[in-house]
Amino acid sequence: MTGASPRAAIPPGGRWPLLVVVGLLLLACGRGADPDAQNQARRALRAAEEPVLLVLHGNPFEMDQARLNGLIGSEMAAGISGMSTRFTTSPERAAAPEPRLVVVLNPVSDPPPDLLCTAPASVATAPATGEIRVAAAFCDRDQVLGAARNEATVSGPTDQRFRRLLWRTANQVFPDDYEDTYGFGILPRSIDFGLGGIFGR
Repeated sequence: MTGASPRAAIPPGGRWPLLVVVGLLLLACGRGADPDAQNQARRALRAAEEPVLLVLHGNPFEMDQARLNGLIGSEMAAGISGMSTRFTTSPERAAAPEPRLVVVLNPVSDPPPDLLCTAPASVATAPATGEIRVAAAFCDRDQVLGAARNEATVSGPTDQRFRRLLWRTANQVFPDDYEDTYGFGILPRSIDFGLGGIFGR
């Protein structure tokens, strides 16, 4: 009595989809090995020692400064898709003075990114009046590695729209490199590969 061949377990017509999937996965891994696929700010953040210094200017809600510091630091970190990091507003607790993330809350004008890196305290800010602006830049001394500016109508610091505003700003300063790192997006972004964060925020 002759046993069935192991190759017979996969119908001939069913081999092609499997080969295609394996080929795409190998191509994705090959692309992920290219460090140039990541943007400058994201590369610098990934290489930085933690916690990373956060320079915060402006208090539009006139809330307790320590509470505001914690809120901005945690929500900006939460908005960086695909990787995890920690920010601190304390120069003493920061692992290094550079690179640093500068966040200005509710600037009166539209400050250029280089001004955020060189003199953030010189940017005039205003109290909250319904619409809040956020300007942010990731700096290495006076060099701008990444920057973003956004605005939204919010009712206060606990408004979910304010959290989403911070998330959106952080994700633009450190754009998600998911497709460059992991391929064509053939796998769901919600899968956590244990590489430092959960994809899909």
